[in-house]
Amino acid sequence: MTKAQQRSRIRGQESVLREVAALMWSQASPLIRRRFLLALLLVVGSGALTPLGPVALKLIVDRFTGEAGGHALSLSVLVGLYVLSQWLSRSAGELRTLAYSSAERRMVRTLSERMFSHAMRLPFRYHVERQTGVVTQSLENGLQGYQRIMNHLVFTLLPVCVQLVTTAVILLRFDHAVFFAIFCGAMLCYAVAFSHFAGQVSTLSKAASAARGDANGAMTDCIMNYETVKLFAAEEVVQDKVSKALGESESRWVQFYRRSATNGLIVATLHAGALAAAIVYAVHEVRADRMTVGDFVLVNTYMLQVLQPLESMGRAVQAITQGLGMLDRMLQLFREPPERLDDNDGDLAAAGRGELEFDHVRLSYRSERTILNDVSFALPAGRTLGIVGASGAGKSTIVRLLVRLVEPDGGRILLDGIEIATVPLQTLRRAIAIVPQDTVLFNDTLAYNIGLGRPGSSRNDIERAARLAHLDELVKRLPEGLETRVGERGIKLSGGERQRVSIARAALKRPRIYIFDEATSSLDSRTEREILQNLREISQRCTTLVIAHRLSTVVHADEIVVLHEGTIVERGTHAQLVRSQGRYSALWKAQQTMQAPAAS
Repeated sequence: MTKAQQRSRIRGQESVLREVAALMWSQASPLIRRRFLLALLLVVGSGALTPLGPVALKLIVDRFTGEAGGHALSLSVLVGLYVLSQWLSRSAGELRTLAYSSAERRMVRTLSERMFSHAMRLPFRYHVERQTGVVTQSLENGLQGYQRIMNHLVFTLLPVCVQLVTTAVILLRFDHAVFFAIFCGAMLCYAVAFSHFAGQVSTLSKAASAARGDANGAMTDCIMNYETVKLFAAEEVVQDKVSKALGESESRWVQFYRRSATNGLIVATLHAGALAAAIVYAVHEVRADRMTVGDFVLVNTYMLQVLQPLESMGRAVQAITQGLGMLDRMLQLFREPPERLDDNDGDLAAAGRGELEFDHVRLSYRSERTILNDVSFALPAGRTLGIVGASGAGKSTIVRLLVRLVEPDGGRILLDGIEIATVPLQTLRRAIAIVPQDTVLFNDTLAYNIGLGRPGSSRNDIERAARLAHLDELVKRLPEGLETRVGERGIKLSGGERQRVSIARAALKRPRIYIFDEATSSLDSRTEREILQNLREISQRCTTLVIAHRLSTVVHADEIVVLHEGTIVERGTHAQLVRSQGRYSALWKAQQTMQAPAAS
């Protein structure tokens, strides 16, 4: 590694440390800050008291050997001082642990809440481009990295620094200049060694953490899609995929531990060399009567007491470097700009009726792939608009644009005459209720999943929404009623039952606009008819947007637009479009032909 690369790496680590410190301090409450400051004071006290014990021990040994100087302290007082210094040092350490642990747990909770909140506020495009497991592993690694850094700062680095300063002062006070030089030389060698290896450890730590995150992402992805794996008997395929990811993670971690072990051997050699130099010189000085036996004990104790903590400091530096590597992805997550939920100046009129207009809207996910091209339509309040087209025509993209999961490249979208780009996201999304094709439920109760439609709703409101969605018969059959847990992603319910939960959730919202996005495409014909009737009941006299592939779900619409490759190619009522003998008419005839044999 060149000097320029070393300087760049050091600047990078300093930047990360400053970012971490600013993040933690900004998130800490006054209580946490007070406890951290108390822990630091106790650290300083414990570190200062620890080196005083060997001084008392030296004086005791000199009293036994008859080499005591001019001090008048009795042997019992010296023994008492020695024991007291040991007790105070350890007691301060325990109090430090108590003060720090409560603050640290509160800080972990605060950071976890902040990270989760930030991850949930990241825009749609961020989440669709990343695996869920990678995101969760980044958060977990970030917390582990934070704890690793703080633990070693509070329990290793700071106490050792205080001990080193106190020891250096005592060595100079007792006129042991040579030992002070050996002591400083050992510290310098340690510093050079750790500085040399820190960059390698940091690089390997980042690579190992990233590989572990990728492996966790692969496992999470396979577990979330376990049903597909079983349907296609693909257990061996996904096992091979996960094994390769875990193998890469293992290889990266082995490289990291190999480098750490090499560093440890070098540090152990430095420790042995410094200790040997100090002991050999001390023996020579005692034989020449220039040092007392007590001085020999003092020097030997300090070399053991200080060089070993120096070795611990080296491991702490490595651990902190590793912690910085683990924090890297979490900090990248924090650097991602979140959605701005409620900092816009505009707002929707309190009594808006739900009039919707798309005005020459364009969108491209990438420059080479156009999704919508010059799409314009108007949906008067209280009317129903059907949007049909082949898969990939851009139907669901219209929904994402309307709730601002993505932003258009051009054109305007207006709700009740107000451009939605100027409306706070929370206000906009509360005004729109969506019944999607694939209803995703939380592994919680029916009441919880319905209540998501309007947080804070009363029990009566939830029960009313369940009745509107014709869920009351199901609720009566369940032993725990609305408190029945639905399982992971609602697996304990049928497809139709999940859709009814989604309808109840939408009805509870009491929106200005209902959007039914392929809401019946995965259901059988009988259930589809029941759900369609249910949808019409809850959306009566409301502005409604129906996204459909099955044309039978939009025949009642006041107007139907036909999308083809992101462009509106036809529009009109069902009867008008059938008579026009265009794309809609051809699709209608094809679907009717397919349904006829099934009906017979």
